[in-house]
Amino acid sequence: MNTKLNSRIIFTIPLVLYYIINCLFISKYSIRYEINPLISNILYFIFASLAIYFSPVIINVLEKRIKNSYIFISLSIVAGILVLQYSIDPYSLQVDRWSAIHNFIQNLFSGTYPYLAKTHLGGYGSPFPVWQALHIPFYWLGNISLAFVVVFGVLTYTLPLLLNSYKKAVLFMVLLLISPAFWYEVTVRSDLFYNFLLLMIICAYIIKEKLSISKYPIGLGVLCGLMLSTRLSVFAPLAITLFSGFIASTTKNKAIFLGITILSFILTFTPLLIWDWNSLLFFQHNPISLQTRQGSVFEVIILIALAIFFGSRKFKLIQTTFLYISISFCLFITVTFLHRMINSHFVNQLFSSSFDITYYNMALPFLMYFLAGNNFQPSKPEAAL
Repeated sequence: MNTKLNSRIIFTIPLVLYYIINCLFISKYSIRYEINPLISNILYFIFASLAIYFSPVIINVLEKRIKNSYIFISLSIVAGILVLQYSIDPYSLQVDRWSAIHNFIQNLFSGTYPYLAKTHLGGYGSPFPVWQALHIPFYWLGNISLAFVVVFGVLTYTLPLLLNSYKKAVLFMVLLLISPAFWYEVTVRSDLFYNFLLLMIICAYIIKEKLSISKYPIGLGVLCGLMLSTRLSVFAPLAITLFSGFIASTTKNKAIFLGITILSFILTFTPLLIWDWNSLLFFQHNPISLQTRQGSVFEVIILIALAIFFGSRKFKLIQTTFLYISISFCLFITVTFLHRMINSHFVNQLFSSSFDITYYNMALPFLMYFLAGNNFQPSKPEAAL
C-alpha cells in the first residue's frame, strides 16, 4: 500500500472513532430532549472539524505565547468543571457513579461494611478499594468529584512533558474542550473518564521512560496490582503497554511480575476480607460481580485476545500503543453491545437504559493523545503497524 495513503488511513481511524463516540452522546440526548439528532450531529461535525482544522494554524500564530495559551485553556476547563459541579445538585443526577464512591466512604467511617452501601439511586458501588481510598481526601472536602480536578491538574502538568511539546498539549486540550462526551462525564460527576485519564498518563510514562519488566518486575508489578484495584477494565491498556516487554523478559522476571501483580491486587482487598469476607465474596452485588456483569465469558476472551494480539506487536511510540488500546476498547464494547442486542432480539436499543455508552469514554483519552501527538495530521506510519 502507498505509504502516504497508509498514513492517512491510520490517522483517520482514531479521528472517526473520536467523532463517533461524541456523536453517540449528542444523539442520545438530542432524542431525550426531542431535538433532531441528525441536525445536532451535522452541526457538531462542522464545528469540531473547523476546530480541528484551524487549531494548528492558530497555534502557529501564537507560537511565542503557546505556554500561556496552554495554561489559559487548562484553567478554563478547570473553571468549567467546577461551575458544572457546583451548579448541579448531585442528588438530582440519574447517574450514580459519584455516590457509589461517596456512600462507600461514608459507610467506612460510620463502621458499616462499605460494599453494602447503596447509591442515591438504590444501586451498589463497583469501584475497587484503591480507587475508593484515593477519594477519601475529597470526601473530607465534601465533594468526591474534586478528584476530577486533581487528575486534570496532573494531566496539565505532565502532558507537555509526555508529548515533548506545548503545541501538541494545546491540541489535546482542544479535543477535550470540544468533546460532548467529556463534558457529560463532568456534568454527571462520573469517575470513569478520569480513571482512564490517569491510566493514560501512567501508560505514557512507562513507554516514554522505557520501564520494562526485565528491569523493574517488582515496581511494575506493584503498579499494575494497584491499578487493577481501581477497575478490572484497566487490564487491556496495561497488557498492551507491557506485553511485548513481558514476552522478552526472563522466566524469573515474568514470574516475579505476575506474582507481585496478583499479590498487590489481593492485598488491597485484605482489610475488607478480614472485616467481612462473606459480604465481599458472596454478596450478590459484590464489586467483582458488578464489574464483570457487562460482558460474557466470550466477550472477555475477545478482550484478552485483542490485548495479546496488539500487545505482542513490537512498537516504541506512545501514539501507536494508544491507537491499539483505543481500537481494542471500541471493538470490545461494540461486540458486547451487539451480543446483548442479539440476545434480546433487538428489543433493547442502543440508547435504552440497557446499554451504557459511557464505556466508550474509556478509549477517549488514548484517542486524543494519538491525534494531538500527530498534530492533527497524518504522519509517516510506524513500521510496527
